[in-house]
Amino acid sequence: MINLPEEWNDEYYISKYRTVYTNQELHIPGLRMFGKHTMNHASAPLAPHFHRNAYEFTFVTEGTIHFTVDQKDYELSGYDIFITKPDEVHSTNLIPLSTGEIYWFQLDVSAADHLFFLNQEAGQDLIDDLSKLPPHTFRPGNSRLLQHVKKAFELAGDLPHRYFTAACLLYALQEIMAMSSDDRLLTPDIEQAITYMKDHLQAELPLEKLSDLCGLSLSQFKQKFKAQTGISPRHYINYQKIQLSKQLLLEQRSITDIAMELGFCNSSYFTAVFRRFNACTPSEYQRQKEGRPGST
Repeated sequence: MINLPEEWNDEYYISKYRTVYTNQELHIPGLRMFGKHTMNHASAPLAPHFHRNAYEFTFVTEGTIHFTVDQKDYELSGYDIFITKPDEVHSTNLIPLSTGEIYWFQLDVSAADHLFFLNQEAGQDLIDDLSKLPPHTFRPGNSRLLQHVKKAFELAGDLPHRYFTAACLLYALQEIMAMSSDDRLLTPDIEQAITYMKDHLQAELPLEKLSDLCGLSLSQFKQKFKAQTGISPRHYINYQKIQLSKQLLLEQRSITDIAMELGFCNSSYFTAVFRRFNACTPSEYQRQKEGRPGST
């Protein structure tokens, strides 16, 4: 039986790690919802869904996340932005939401009148400009835009500050449209480090060796790597190792052998890291892919 994509409307929700405001709390015309989700461990993947008449902007501030649109996969890391257009079906392609943090909001463009408190002409101009955005990822290359989004969320739901919230988000949209043709470039030393990581995933990859490769001190390397990629070098290494381990698990290799081959100190640590990125253990992952019942 084929599961058809569902229309997704987020509901008001407040918890320690997830907050979602809807238009009923925001009181900003066109802003359907605004949310923040901090993930300390992997959580369930997003099923195929769409948002009727609404753009969705997802800002990755920490960690990594996958999205899939039209059978094309997009891998995002800190500081990246993912954009879906109205009624566009997207999911995480059965990949769990990994550790990290995201902010996201949906902009209903079914009516131009009063959108973000703009008059009808200005609202229609905004809708027209949004329609010209290239799909689907955007890398701003600076932190100003994310600072405005975070500030907007701090004030979201506070009725007296709704105009300031709208102004912050409108600034973010204008920045995205102004810089959407730009791409974030890695400096040669960080690009070399990433290439080395990918070519040596079976090694332990101590950060001291990578910093030496870049001609940087360890602290300089960590700072520069995160500034350009949005995630720490150790997070990047572990993520890439776990992605490779999935392929090896499907070859029915033993978990201990895979852990040793990928440079983990023992199978217990490998299992802990795997669970952090996938919300299941390596053995559970094998069973899921084989379609066998039962889990431990």
